[in-house]
Amino acid sequence: MAVVALCLSLGSLGILVVGTPFTFGFSLLVSGPLAIGGLVVGVIARQKADRGEAGGRGMAQAAFVLGIVSLVLHVVAVVLGVALIALLIESLDDFDVPEPDKAPDAEPAWIGPVR
Repeated sequence: MAVVALCLSLGSLGILVVGTPFTFGFSLLVSGPLAIGGLVVGVIARQKADRGEAGGRGMAQAAFVLGIVSLVLHVVAVVLGVALIALLIESLDDFDVPEPDKAPDAEPAWIGPVR
């Protein structure tokens, strides 16, 4: 179980660090559950190692710590992503520029003169 926990935690951290600049949404969808899985399996493996039912307490502890680090980085990436998207949406309001050749209250070009 300690090996599985370490693989989950390392996979989560690797996908988050390598995948986030390229595939932001996909890596965040995959990284969070892997980190949580690494934490849960790491705790179970550490408890089994403490009771003497299995070995690999050091690996289980490393998986637990890497899972926490990955989960914290996951939350930071989500917060930065939401802030970046909000900033982008806010900056789109700056591009509301009227056409220079028409007055603001002029009729649209497709409406002919009123007779």
